[in-house]
Amino acid sequence: MYCDECVSRQKRCFEDQVKTSIEKKKVFWTDFKRSNDFERGLLSRGWVKKIAPTFNAGPKKTVFRDPTYGHKIISRYDIQPNLILTRKRIELHLLKEDQITNHFCSLYATTKSGLCKVLRQWCLSCDANPHTFFPRCYMFSKINEKQAFIDDFTMTAACGILKWVLRTNGKSLQDEVIPSRKDKEAKTAICMSDAKINNHGPARIVPEDIIVTALVACQFHLYDLTHEDEDDIICAGIVDRKHFISDYYQVMHHGAHIQNSDKYVDYCHQLLCKLRRVNPQLDIDGEKNIWISKPRNSSRGRGIRCRNDLKDICSLGKEWVVEKYIERPLLVYGTKFDLRQHFLITDWYPLTIWFYKHSFLRFSSQPFTLERLDTATHVCNYAIQKKLNNAPNRHPNLPEENMWHSDEFKEYLCTIGKEQVWDSIIIPGMKKALIQTMKATLENVKCRKNSFDLFGSDFLFGENFQPWLLEIQYKPGITKDTSVMWKIVPPMVEDILRVVIDYKDDPNCNVGGFELIYKQANYTGNGILSKEKTFRDLKITTISDP
Repeated sequence: MYCDECVSRQKRCFEDQVKTSIEKKKVFWTDFKRSNDFERGLLSRGWVKKIAPTFNAGPKKTVFRDPTYGHKIISRYDIQPNLILTRKRIELHLLKEDQITNHFCSLYATTKSGLCKVLRQWCLSCDANPHTFFPRCYMFSKINEKQAFIDDFTMTAACGILKWVLRTNGKSLQDEVIPSRKDKEAKTAICMSDAKINNHGPARIVPEDIIVTALVACQFHLYDLTHEDEDDIICAGIVDRKHFISDYYQVMHHGAHIQNSDKYVDYCHQLLCKLRRVNPQLDIDGEKNIWISKPRNSSRGRGIRCRNDLKDICSLGKEWVVEKYIERPLLVYGTKFDLRQHFLITDWYPLTIWFYKHSFLRFSSQPFTLERLDTATHVCNYAIQKKLNNAPNRHPNLPEENMWHSDEFKEYLCTIGKEQVWDSIIIPGMKKALIQTMKATLENVKCRKNSFDLFGSDFLFGENFQPWLLEIQYKPGITKDTSVMWKIVPPMVEDILRVVIDYKDDPNCNVGGFELIYKQANYTGNGILSKEKTFRDLKITTISDP
């Protein structure tokens, strides 16, 4: 009898709690399969979970369950959740104005083709230069862009010839970036693959005309860049493109030598130095003209492939995006990696961006080389790498699960004498790239108040630690598949709730690992920008200088 009374008392307490939560508008619904971290944080804040097949299900299909004792309460009211957490597309017009949800519409920048498009438009209309943080990219769905890619491929080949002349004759353009011997020894991330060529029989001798042609083309290109025509890469000086590319392949793919290359060293060095001052991507291009092809709407590394043959690349259809591959990436123990950086957007008008202080690195399972263009070596997505075996000749200091917490990366930077670059180059560079990209996205977003969401941005780094934005993931996976994710995800989820829930009531509350890095100032409007008043007319406030 006593036990029955205890159960009844506990059930009444839970019923009172549900009633109070409903009155305080603290009811949430989620379709997350693994939502323990979110649920734990919300329950600790006095929220209750609506258990129903859909967020707007009626009383007959709605229950509340006591998380401690398992008691169920059948809903007697037509209760709509105040917070909706979902991984699926949601029809925003079905929501009330005060309902909070983690969903936005029309986010072009979260597809490969969309990111390319919005940054291209941003470059044309503003002073910002995406070429300083986003590798050159072409959408094959547009005929004119395929031709632009062909011109770019040819010009990159011309620059590659000049770089080959320097390297073959013992002169390095990189010496200007790493001037001291101490820096050279500390910078273990030097890509050596440029010096390795696949030899197929006796080396052929290519006439020195290829150097002359490359010099003339690069001189014209330099003129275009210095006269603000950088978006129109015109390969002037290359009359016979087919013959030039054929000789280029002989040198880069088959180990051919160029006749009398030594007498052109100074010319090549001087011209490349001038190009470097106006072309922020010159150093990451390398010599081999490798491009990465991506299905424009895929994710998790599916369909991505590295290619270095013009005919092969041009055979791709309209559904493909082609992006310049970073041939000289920063390496850790001779291995390629990328970095996943999370950020949160809590409003588009005014644009409000929160940057998370913890991130993680994803390593390739194979040592880096440009002699193989396989996915295992060059695509670091965890969804791909977790299916592969780590190479037996990998450095023993690399993680078995191919993932590092950003704190481990910072420790590594200390071991090579570069501890300052995290705060002076890497973090400011990533913030700048994300702010510029999200500003570029503004005109394509359908805004709704009380919407928010988490994004995952992937960065690669050049040898000088400069971050390069590869792509932005909408609703990134935050499953705890590795020990690193176990360290990152639970506190990040709690910090998301601090920003989304607690910050609304108390702007001075602790927001954990999130930093407000950008917010538009003095914005008034309904979230729709007219032709007369675009986002470029708005007054902008940068919270922290990227």
